[in-house]
Amino acid sequence: MSSSSLLDQITTRLVALTGHADRLRAQLAEAEDNLDRLRVVEQVVKEIFAKQPGPEPAAATPAPVYQVALPADRAAQLLPGGRLIPFRHEATDVDLLPADYQALLAAVRSAQAPLPCKTICEQLGLSTQPGQVEGTRAKLNRLVERGWLRKTAAGAFALPS
Repeated sequence: MSSSSLLDQITTRLVALTGHADRLRAQLAEAEDNLDRLRVVEQVVKEIFAKQPGPEPAAATPAPVYQVALPADRAAQLLPGGRLIPFRHEATDVDLLPADYQALLAAVRSAQAPLPCKTICEQLGLSTQPGQVEGTRAKLNRLVERGWLRKTAAGAFALPS
């Protein structure tokens, strides 16, 4: 077998595997979008049922395994249900969000196109180490769940349409 034939086979295999990996990434992003939408729907349905009078649900909410001790000023900001980040329809202004969430929204708002999490970290001067990026991604996903942002199929973040 000649070296050019071997290189051709390697290139062909590389192209095929790259295409396969791209399809899997797209499927994963779609599944994550579906999960995000279901979480939002679940929260909306819970809110609707909470507003309707009726019998108490049979299953009690389990007690948390641990509780985080918040400073008094942060604890005073908690919304009903122990939430710090309000749903978009509950808020009159972005100023109700904590400063770090406001900064994330400002970074996305200043962009002309959806931004991946790592780019948002770079814009805000945060570390791009995996732990920092994942912590930021969790905050961005919380903003998606609460209606402040949307997440594209590719996993980038943008303002809601």
